[in-house]
Amino acid sequence: MLNIKAILAYDGTRYLGWQKTRMGPSIEGQLQSVLEQITGQSIVLQAASRTDAGVHADGQVVNFFLNKETVELPKLQLSLNRLLPGDISVLKLTAVHSEFHPTLDAACKEYHYTFSIGPVQFPRHRLYAWHYPYKLDIQAISDASRHFIGEHDFSSFCNVKKNDKETDFIRTVFSIEIKELAESRLRIIIKGNRFLYRMARNIAGTLAGVGKGDMAPAEIPEILKQKDRTQAGVTAPAHGLSLHRLQFK
Repeated sequence: MLNIKAILAYDGTRYLGWQKTRMGPSIEGQLQSVLEQITGQSIVLQAASRTDAGVHADGQVVNFFLNKETVELPKLQLSLNRLLPGDISVLKLTAVHSEFHPTLDAACKEYHYTFSIGPVQFPRHRLYAWHYPYKLDIQAISDASRHFIGEHDFSSFCNVKKNDKETDFIRTVFSIEIKELAESRLRIIIKGNRFLYRMARNIAGTLAGVGKGDMAPAEIPEILKQKDRTQAGVTAPAHGLSLHRLQFK
């Protein structure tokens, strides 16, 4: 069995997230279908992150096994990119050791959340940035972001799924960078070891509220302490989020 690591980029606009569902198209479903068409084998995919509906990726990492000792990876990559929809691309294929697992071996995940903060949004940004047309206090956002750094219980920043059995809400945020971009855009770059359901979007929504003046930076530690989702800010829309990069052990 050959273990293949794939790095993917995709525009999540028309998909119901990474994971296959009977409700509509998914990234996993598209990739699995094309791989099975090319290889003639039954393929099982494992992804580093189950991105939600509408969320994008620049560096999603996936693995799958082939019943072969060797395979021409450049040829396989070319075939995949010819058959996949134009909003999904395979950036790289690599043969890795048999025990590599993109979820279990991930040491750092980097998410980017992008806002358009001008009064008018450029149409080309509408699918990739949340139009939040307010004058934001960038220093307040930066001050607030520091309170997320380190290991915390992020219950206040997790949207619990129906029938969710999650009991461990402890996560570590390594860094948060606030970056002003051209064309009245703002990007929040969050790096952490693991993320809870909608955690990155809830942090982004809360920081937006701080920048707008709805809450003060000094309130963040108490919100974390309360372990109550209703105390934090709104869940920022999915289309502003992108899984940018992963680092492995």
